[in-house]
Amino acid sequence: MKILHTSDWHLGRRLDGESLAEPHEFFLNWLTSEFIPEHKPDLLVIAGDIFDRPVPPTEAIELYERSLAQISKSGVKILISAGNHDNRVRLGMHSGFLEEMGVHFRTRLKSVADAVRIENDEMILLSYGIPYLEPDVDAGTDDHQWDVEATPNGIMSEAMKRINADIERERKASKKSVRSLIASHAWVTGGEASDSERNVKMGTLGQSSASLFAGIDYVAMGHLHSPQKVKSTDSHIYYSGSPIPFSFSERDHVKRVLLVEINPDGTSHDLIQSQSVPQVRKMQQFRDTVEALLSDKYPASDDWVKVIVTDEKVPINFFEILKQRKFQYLLQLIPERTVDGIVDRTGQGELLQNLSHEDVTKRFIKRVTRAESLSPELEEAIDTCCHEVEMKGVSI
Repeated sequence: MKILHTSDWHLGRRLDGESLAEPHEFFLNWLTSEFIPEHKPDLLVIAGDIFDRPVPPTEAIELYERSLAQISKSGVKILISAGNHDNRVRLGMHSGFLEEMGVHFRTRLKSVADAVRIENDEMILLSYGIPYLEPDVDAGTDDHQWDVEATPNGIMSEAMKRINADIERERKASKKSVRSLIASHAWVTGGEASDSERNVKMGTLGQSSASLFAGIDYVAMGHLHSPQKVKSTDSHIYYSGSPIPFSFSERDHVKRVLLVEINPDGTSHDLIQSQSVPQVRKMQQFRDTVEALLSDKYPASDDWVKVIVTDEKVPINFFEILKQRKFQYLLQLIPERTVDGIVDRTGQGELLQNLSHEDVTKRFIKRVTRAESLSPELEEAIDTCCHEVEMKGVSI
């Protein structure tokens, strides 16, 4: 059986204020009109973050609906798990009758052990979806919660306990080989983040242990935007990464989707193929003087561009000049001589896009209080507050 693994579309996202509608539509046209018809997967897995925010723009919803309809018409089953940027309730709307059309949403705790079942003469593939789990929301004693330890590991352990029990029941009842797949949106230990994940914590805070997925044939992960195999584990745990870049830290990434073959004996690294995703435009970063940047050394480009200027003084209108003459998709112009290494395009003020919400808040408090450092208690309070705001789906 063939499984196509993708994640982190982030429809509706912008890049330094510029719309990404064109790259998103280009990717989905390629996926639905070229890649899927050519490879004919049995199951498409989308491991979370379909949208970039809980209330996406209309054009993002329309593109999503058109794409799902085209895939569904091709006869490919679809499994979608909710990400931290998705609104669980909205994403899972109409899931009851969409199940009959082969579109399966896993957006709530009660559905994590409900397998999408695909069967042939030799085997049964059970595919499960685990939405993004929030310990403060999903752990507790209410009817919609699990009474477990309020940690990423605690709640993921409960999800895996329920999934493994369902797999075991199927194996006891079937004479065929039973294989398993999980689509999960989480940060697993061993995964490496980039600058564009907005809800990734420092250290191991917010991470789940990769060992929890032991025994699963393939784990299709979402949340981290760099395609990668999770380190420090013998399991087949892969992040497909985002299909287009969302920050200049991803400029050297080769964006991919993963095509996985699972047979009656399971899968192996040789059966997991990566396919590069064509891009509307690339990302480039240049570092040079004003004079050099305007010279023939740098030809005009239609790529997304970030420029670091090494001159002590930069003309105040240099961003507009460079954009008109050379780089129509110039997004950032940063003088190398900066305050804390971060300034805006004209060298006045701060560029905050690449900082976490926690860092922005801490910098602000230090500035207004003129403090050299913050107390551990205050830093912890800021981390908790920002985490709770994101958890409630507020875009900040």
